[in-house]
Order: sequence, then C-alpha cells, then structure tokens
Amino acid sequence: MMEIHTWEWNVHGCFWHGHEECKYFVVPKTKTEWWLNKIARNKQLDTENIKKLKSDKWNVITLFEYKLKKGNIDSSCNIFPVREFILLKG
Repeated sequence: MMEIHTWEWNVHGCFWHGHEECKYFVVPKTKTEWWLNKIARNKQLDTENIKKLKSDKWNVITLFEYKLKKGNIDSSCNIFPVREFILLKG
C-alpha cells in the first residue's frame, strides 16, 4: 500500500509573524503595544495551528518571506520539497 504524504506550506510575512533578528521585522513606533500584542497573537496561533496539523499527520514546512526573495535561497531551503517548490516558482 502506498503511503500518502500531506504537506502544509506556511509562508509567513516576517513582519506579521514576528521574525526576530530579521531586517523585515521592525516594531512600529506608533501603537507599539498594540502591534506587539497583535504579532504575539499571530505567533501563538501559528504554534497552535502547527501542533494541530502535526497531530493530524501533516508534514509542516514554514518559510519566512525573506527566504523567497531573489538571491536568498540558501542551504536552509535545501530539503527536497522546499527546493523543488522554490525552483519551480522560478
């Protein structure tokens, strides 16, 4: 019997998902507390959603937007499904 693999691809915006130590994640100077709460909630939902998907036997791959920008494809994207996806995206 052939095993079926299911994949969930998450492409997160560096700002919206609080990708720390990334040049695309800069905390706004206005409404700072509101934004930090919003981003913290996004990260919490990300964790909950990934946990649920994995419990349902999904393979989860999360990439941040900067990885898909031209010139940023590096060895961290070198796992087969990610590499093929990026190469096909061209």
